[in-house]
Amino acid sequence: MSMESHYYVIAGYDLADCETDKFKDWKWTEEGEDYINNQCKGEIQFFDDPMSGSYLYFGYVLAAGDEYGFDTGMFEVSDIEKCSGKVKSELIKLQEMGVITKDPHFKPVFNVIVFEECR
Repeated sequence: MSMESHYYVIAGYDLADCETDKFKDWKWTEEGEDYINNQCKGEIQFFDDPMSGSYLYFGYVLAAGDEYGFDTGMFEVSDIEKCSGKVKSELIKLQEMGVITKDPHFKPVFNVIVFEECR
């Protein structure tokens, strides 16, 4: 079995261990798949590691690529600041739905996250 490498730069949150039990089934629904399957520039998406569960990222895709090429892009800090409100409102929506922890002590930090995903 061959593996493919995909590379992402997102502006968002590390939500490892913040998903609820509902998340596991929800992500396979039509609505959930909209947050999982559109992992391209300009989308707000989840990125998870179903094998080890070592990460769960949620954010706006600033750039993406694979071993054949990278969607090189230029963005300014102001671009990241603009998308932070969109990502935060989507996160709040997901908390209201019960797929992400809604706890008064839950204060995720908005970051630029660069990572490789192998599947």
